[in-house]
Amino acid sequence: MANLNDLKNLSILYADDDEILRESTINTLKVLFKDVYAAKNGSEAISTYEKNKDIKIIMLDIKMGAISGIEVAQIIRKTDINIPIFLVSSYTEVKDLLDSIKLNLVDYIQKPISFKQLKEILVECVKLLEKNNFLLQNISENIDYNPTTKEVISYAKKINLTKNEIQSIELLLSKKGQLISYECFANIIGDEVSEVAIKNTISRLRKKINCPTIKNIAKIGYLLS
Repeated sequence: MANLNDLKNLSILYADDDEILRESTINTLKVLFKDVYAAKNGSEAISTYEKNKDIKIIMLDIKMGAISGIEVAQIIRKTDINIPIFLVSSYTEVKDLLDSIKLNLVDYIQKPISFKQLKEILVECVKLLEKNNFLLQNISENIDYNPTTKEVISYAKKINLTKNEIQSIELLLSKKGQLISYECFANIIGDEVSEVAIKNTISRLRKKINCPTIKNIAKIGYLLS
């Protein structure tokens, strides 16, 4: 089931030439998303999209000077037919919205943007991402984690995890490439958990998902490379 909490692991691209609206909306999006990429015009939106492959959702103002939001969507659709895109419009831009029907857009939201409308359209975006398996987080080659179902998918096989294993893999993914101390694991799993218990949990997890990229750093903790 679509959940806005899934956005915490995702990045969004938001383009709008209205500086005041853009800044206020960015502050709202930062509460919901892991990362927010902002652009002040269509050209910058295209460049930002091309440079940041972690972008999962795109929010475009229709009117942005030389290159409109619809034109940006047209360019992106040439290489990606599935990424959720939705438009921000004023009430006077009905014709432009009709022109965008063939672009397979999620929907549009009218200015002024209400938080309720924004949440509703983002839920639809999450549904599309779930449908197309775009919410999967990569652990290593041929191994992914589904934060919605709390399952590891290893070589196309689903693997169920215990509560402690789920908390451990989510911590490793949230700090991928960083060394995580035993103390940090204990803070997530439970303060009463011993270092030995953490080692046993990670050992079982590595065997379950056959993941050599979870590395033990002696006397310190673990690293997902």
